[in-house]
Amino acid sequence: MNDSMTPLVLSPEPVTTVATVEVPTGIACVELHHTAVAIDQLPALFDAGYGVLAGLGPIGPGYAIYDGDPGSTFDLTIGFPVATSPGSLPAEVRVGEFPSGRMLLHSHVGDFEGLPGAWDELTARPDARDRDRVIEIYVTDPSVTPVEELRTDLLVPLT
Repeated sequence: MNDSMTPLVLSPEPVTTVATVEVPTGIACVELHHTAVAIDQLPALFDAGYGVLAGLGPIGPGYAIYDGDPGSTFDLTIGFPVATSPGSLPAEVRVGEFPSGRMLLHSHVGDFEGLPGAWDELTARPDARDRDRVIEIYVTDPSVTPVEELRTDLLVPLT
């Protein structure tokens, strides 16, 4: 549960053993959606996208939702939670709601290069295999956090 009252910080400390959490409904977000993305496009999409979204009043950490097979092409949604919908939005930005419901949660601490191994560990579980949607919440800010302290929460929806 979110003890810190910051949207999308689902645990104050890293979750080192996979846990089941209930993500609440109604977390308003500003988002950018991209279709047919290849893995090598991610750095440019994140850099440009979060630059646009950061000016729209985020109140919690950024996230990415991956729909499809990351080994091929997939759809990508990146966003931030917001307190209220901004008055005017750039044309490519939409107001959305963060996915809610029961999810598996596991934290990865360290360099983003270690994320594939963390995902392999999580998706090796029978209740997390063959998922078409996975979510990363970037709990710490990579622009100010030392690489070895970066925390990314990994989520696999169960419902």
